[in-house]
Amino acid sequence: MKNKTDIHALFRISAIAGGLLLFFMLAVSPIIAQDKKATLEAKKKKLQEEIQYTQKILTQTKASKDATMADLAALTKQIELRQKLIKEVESEIGDYTEKINQNVDSLKVREQQLLQLKKEYADAVVRTYKQQRFADQLLFVVSANSFSEALRRVSYLRKYATFRSVQAAEILHKKSDISQQIAQIDAKKKTKEQLLTGQVKEKTQLNKTVTQKNAVVQTLKKKEKDLQAKIIKKQAESKKLDAQIEAIIKKEIEAARIAEEKRQKEEAAKIAAAEAAKKKAAEEAIKKAKDAGKEPSKEDLATVSKKTTTPVTTTATPEYTQLTSNFYGNKGNLPWPVEKGFISKGFGKYSHPDLSGVSFENNGIDIRTDAGIGVRSVFEGKVVGLLSNPTFKNAVIISHGEYFTVYSKLASVNVTKGQKISTKQVIGTAYTDEDDITEVHLEVWKGAAKLNPADWIYKK
Repeated sequence: MKNKTDIHALFRISAIAGGLLLFFMLAVSPIIAQDKKATLEAKKKKLQEEIQYTQKILTQTKASKDATMADLAALTKQIELRQKLIKEVESEIGDYTEKINQNVDSLKVREQQLLQLKKEYADAVVRTYKQQRFADQLLFVVSANSFSEALRRVSYLRKYATFRSVQAAEILHKKSDISQQIAQIDAKKKTKEQLLTGQVKEKTQLNKTVTQKNAVVQTLKKKEKDLQAKIIKKQAESKKLDAQIEAIIKKEIEAARIAEEKRQKEEAAKIAAAEAAKKKAAEEAIKKAKDAGKEPSKEDLATVSKKTTTPVTTTATPEYTQLTSNFYGNKGNLPWPVEKGFISKGFGKYSHPDLSGVSFENNGIDIRTDAGIGVRSVFEGKVVGLLSNPTFKNAVIISHGEYFTVYSKLASVNVTKGQKISTKQVIGTAYTDEDDITEVHLEVWKGAAKLNPADWIYKK
């Protein structure tokens, strides 16, 4: 009898331990899953917003006009975004598949536990049936060899009755758990099916966008020579603008050098005057000592014999150095010059991926955006130049210590030369051309070297 009690006790301990482990896994995994789901949802939402924005940009252009390079850039961007969205959805589908498999495995474990509980309960019912008569129970107690053993047998009968009640309750609870698990699996399967349906729709839309892009490419290929001629003309204007920007930057650097040199010369002159006055006072003190028949002090003698040397070394001011350091320290995290937009033309010299006869040389990046949108400074600094160009319209040059940012394709400018600028301060409005295309051109310079602005603004 004791052995049976021990077996039941061991089973209960094992069941409790297993239940605690399962509880821990079920308690922790939803938290991790929720965090991952939130991240995926945020990515999907952002991609969907960007896709909607590129579509809005496309529909804003004139319906009657011919296909343009800007349209091709917008379609290319939209395809890139849709591909990213499909990839995110595939990742989410994979996560739900994994979760469903885990829940199915957990369900199998619980079903096995339920079978074991039912078997034990059935065994207990049989034993109870065999011992249900009062006479049998009484005989079981009075046949004990001692009074203490009789008490233990009475206690066993009571515990056994309690055990049956607990087993019955456990079976009901386990059935409830299994029902909930099945409901969770069904819900996840439904969500997965919805994701799959959405993925099919997204792939269909991607194919439509690709077809639309191919049609634009075919149209543009017929006039590659005209496009390249326009690009060459635009690049000639770009070189003129570059020359103007470079001249302003060199002038600013030279002015800063001259101003610092002047400051340091003035500082050196003050030091020299102070040293001369000290030397004159020492000479007078030595003369008085000698006239009085005394020994001059060693300090006065050292001051008189010391040679006055005040070399001028031109270095940057602390403010200039700090501004340079802060600008560099924010590389990759600078705000965009507009609140909304996407990069329509990249930095550097490259051939068009779809039009073999068309090549570009871009000193900065072009950002497609909304008409009339405000253009902002990406960092604090000082306006050092205002320019105008037939192709690039109005331009603003802002100094950030050793670095400079240039904003062109502005319809209007609302800052003045020499004005101090704060980060995200609006300096003008974006220009919209005759094809209803609004682009802002951004450049980053370090001295006379042109840098890729995409490396400096934050990644979307």
